[in-house]
Amino acid sequence: MIHFRYHLLSLIAVFFALGVGILLGGTAGQNWFALGEKEVLTRMEEKYDRALKSNNELKQQMRQLLKEMEQSNQDVIHLMAMRYANDLQGKRVYLWHQPDLQLGRIAQVMESVGIELVKVEGGIAQIDGPLLLFGQAKPDWLSQLPSHSRWLQVEQVPITPAGQWELLENVQKLLAEMRIEHEKS
Repeated sequence: MIHFRYHLLSLIAVFFALGVGILLGGTAGQNWFALGEKEVLTRMEEKYDRALKSNNELKQQMRQLLKEMEQSNQDVIHLMAMRYANDLQGKRVYLWHQPDLQLGRIAQVMESVGIELVKVEGGIAQIDGPLLLFGQAKPDWLSQLPSHSRWLQVEQVPITPAGQWELLENVQKLLAEMRIEHEKS
């Protein structure tokens, strides 16, 4: 039979070993944990700095691309002006648009090629040029125009240079048709 003293001594030894383990693990492990935490934090800061630098570089690239795109658009407008200057210079084009549409860019393009834009608010009895209708719906007074009137409906305002070029091409065709009809009569 084992004596009570041995049980007590083994219990004391177990608790002493546990206490020493906790004491050593807490002090030595805390340094290891703190070093690991600092390392993780340093890596995260480096990643954040790289992401911030990359973000700034991308912003600069976007600004540069926007400048280049604007320059390209100006070059296209200049080419349009050269292409249509003889045919459209001084021609009058009537313009109607729905109130919610903004026509600033397309009006600038048309004026750059020499077109005189006349805004139409309501019905006009005498239209001596093509009529451009911008919007989904047609105005009520459109049916009251003379039968020889030429008009073109554009449902969406062209924002790309290709769309603007196509619109100018269509305006040129309308003007040519009107000139041919006028010469016949």
